Amino acid sequence: MNNCPFCHLTIAHKAFAELDGNIAVYNISPILEGHSLIIPVKHYESLFEMTEDEISSFFSFARKVTAFLCEIYEADAWDWSLQEGEEAGQSVKHLHLHIIPRKPSDLKEGEEWYQKLRQQQFEAPDNNGRHRLSETDYSKISGHLRNSWKKQ
Repeated sequence: MNNCPFCHLTIAHKAFAELDGNIAVYNISPILEGHSLIIPVKHYESLFEMTEDEISSFFSFARKVTAFLCEIYEADAWDWSLQEGEEAGQSVKHLHLHIIPRKPSDLKEGEEWYQKLRQQQFEAPDNNGRHRLSETDYSKISGHLRNSWKKQ
């Protein structure tokens, strides 16, 4: 799919981990430290388009990446979010899973992680008003994660 940002070759180069047709990338607009995405390399808009083996590989990889991120970011908990369809908050029409490592008091009182994630639905990834890491910071974080992943 030519206009899909997750199908462009540049996204694969930003991956810090890959396994069995899936990649892990750090979110360019993280809502919390460690916020990353699991993305199948093959374009799928729906989980229902995948075979049982592909689903198993996707979630097995997500579990490994989640454990890795929790260790790297010294988190003792995590949230997953898979939003399928616009009404559910999916902003990119390519299946992906958000992994958000969590720590005590990582959000202000009354602030909810899912509310912050949903807010991103209304802000396009290329919107100047959306909090984005600089290319330098993004490359630094991705490089650190890539090197740490290789050492496991």
